[in-house]
This record gives sequence, structure tokens and C-alpha cells, in this order.
Amino acid sequence: MRLTRRTRTTAWAVAFACMVLVGSLALVDGLRAGADSVAGRFETGPAVYIRGTDLLESRIPLDGLAGLPDGTEALRVRAGVLEINGLRRDVIVGSEARLVGGTWSTAYPTSSSDLSIDVGLQAAIEAASGRPLEAAAQLTLFSAPPMNVSVVPPPPVSLELLPDSWAWARPELFAASGLAEGLPVQALVSDGPLDPSLVSSLGLSRLEVLGAVAFFRGGLEEAGSALSTLALLIAVVIGLLVYSAMSLEVHGRAAEIRTLRSLGAGPASVAGIYEGQALTLVLLGAGLGSALGVVVAHAVVSFAPLLGLPNVVLLGPPVGPFALALLTSAAAGAVAGIAPSLRAASLARPLREVGRS
Repeated sequence: MRLTRRTRTTAWAVAFACMVLVGSLALVDGLRAGADSVAGRFETGPAVYIRGTDLLESRIPLDGLAGLPDGTEALRVRAGVLEINGLRRDVIVGSEARLVGGTWSTAYPTSSSDLSIDVGLQAAIEAASGRPLEAAAQLTLFSAPPMNVSVVPPPPVSLELLPDSWAWARPELFAASGLAEGLPVQALVSDGPLDPSLVSSLGLSRLEVLGAVAFFRGGLEEAGSALSTLALLIAVVIGLLVYSAMSLEVHGRAAEIRTLRSLGAGPASVAGIYEGQALTLVLLGAGLGSALGVVVAHAVVSFAPLLGLPNVVLLGPPVGPFALALLTSAAAGAVAGIAPSLRAASLARPLREVGRS
């Protein structure tokens, strides 16, 4: 096979098409693996119960919490405004209380005027302000006046399913801001399912944390279907490119083909030469493009955090995308090379045979 400018251009075009296909498929597979990993964390995590469908709007009265097993945690969640490091930003403030021996206790923070800034929120504030976190801040909850709070380090232990961009306080801080809004609990967290009769009497429902994951998975399935269609379109494009390139090659090498005829090459041999050239062309392009697609996928995953995007992609060996790209390209190249190869074979047939046909 002699690479000409025409065949090189075709090989690069095939490589680009396969790069797009393999890179997209690798990212979708990686997102699917990431979603499965997140779902696995939630499925093995604690049971979370709320009243209604929204965590912030949930209101579970304290006088209805009798009969809960020891170890159950009451989670209060409030939206607030935090003024610190010269910044004013909206925050979510949480408070955890654990039931031990029939008594609710909060281990951290230790003072009712303390505000614990979790690691993600601390990093965001320090990055936005350009200086370390200050030791004092003002916190506004509900419609109460701002409260002066002391900033303390992140909590030593927190629920894994909760983000690290919250602040944490004691329940007394919520109560001080407004009695009616400060006391109700937003969620109950337990290591296992609560008694169904208790759940029913409190009007609770289990928080479906997997709903977002299921929605995400549905989107990935749609993306997978779209990429299957893309694979068909890429096959058509590759076929047209190969057909055009090989047709021009046969036309431009008519004299060489007749020379091969004079040297004793038969039609089948000449057709095999050009069919093999078509296959070699697409396989070279597909191999190069597939490798570039994997590189691009890893680059997207690596640079996503730098752009502030969450990285939930778990890239694995792209065996499936590689196989699909190679098979699609080979099939398209084989089919597209048939007509030019037959045309080359007709040029290689003896003149008397051409006349009879």
C-alpha cells in the first residue's frame, strides 16, 4: 500500500471520527460507573426519613419522637447567610443530635455560639477571599438579626451522604434565632429502617436519595442510544470517505493496473489489492483515532475539577468502545471498497473479455 496525500487525508478523517466515537463512549461508560459507585454508597448508607418531599421544607415536631431507637440522629437543616472574610454568601447550616439513653445530645460543636465550617465550604471561602478563614463571623437565620459566632474547625465526623460545603451548629443556636422555626427537625437518620408503624404515625417517608441517581442513569442510557446512532452515522461517513478515496485511486492508477495485467496479475488479485488497501486505510485510522479518543477522555476527566465541575467519572479499560470503533470502521471500509475494487478488476481483465462483457 502506497500512502498518497489523498489516502493520508482519508485516514486522518477516519481517525477523527473514531476519536469522537471512542472518547464519547468512554466518558459515558465512565459516568455510568461513577453513578453506580455513588448509588452503592447510598444503598449501603443510613436510612434517612423526612416529612414531605423536600429536606429544607420538612418539619418533624419534637413531641412526636418518642419510641425512636438509641443511635437515631435528628438532623436540623437551615438556610442562612454567612458574613466572613469580607464575603457574604448563602449557606446551609446543619445540626446533628444523637439519641442516647432516651436523651438527645450534640457532640460538636461544643458551644452554642460556635459555627463549624466544613472543609469544602472553608476551601471555597478562602479561595474567594484570598486569605485564611477568620475566627469570627456573622450568621443570619430566618428573619432574626445577625448573630456573632465563633468559627471552629470542621466536624471530626459527619454523615458521608451529606456534602462538605455546609456549616454546623448546635440546636441551641437555631432555637435562639426563633423559637417556632428553631426547634422542628428536618430529618431522622438511623443505621437501619425505622419501625413502619412509627414512620406512619409521624407521617414520614424515606428520602429517595437514589432518585437523582436514577434520573442520571436514565440520561446516560439516552446518551448511549444516541451514541449508537452516532456509530451508524460514522460508519456511513467512513464508507463514503473510503469509497471516494479508493475510486480516485483506481482512476488515477489505471495505467498501473494495466501494467499489472500485462505482468500476469488477474482480476481477483487486483481486486484483492485494492480491497486490502481500503481495509488497511480504515484500520490505521481507527486504531489511531481510538487511541486519541482515550487520551481525550482522560484529559476531560483530569481538567474537569479545574473548571469547577464535579468529577464522578470512573474510566476503565475502553474495550467495548475500541471494539466498536474497529468493527464499525472495518465493516464500512470493506463495503465501501467493493465497488472500486471491482472497477480495478475490470481494468485488469483481458481486452477480449471486456469486449464480450
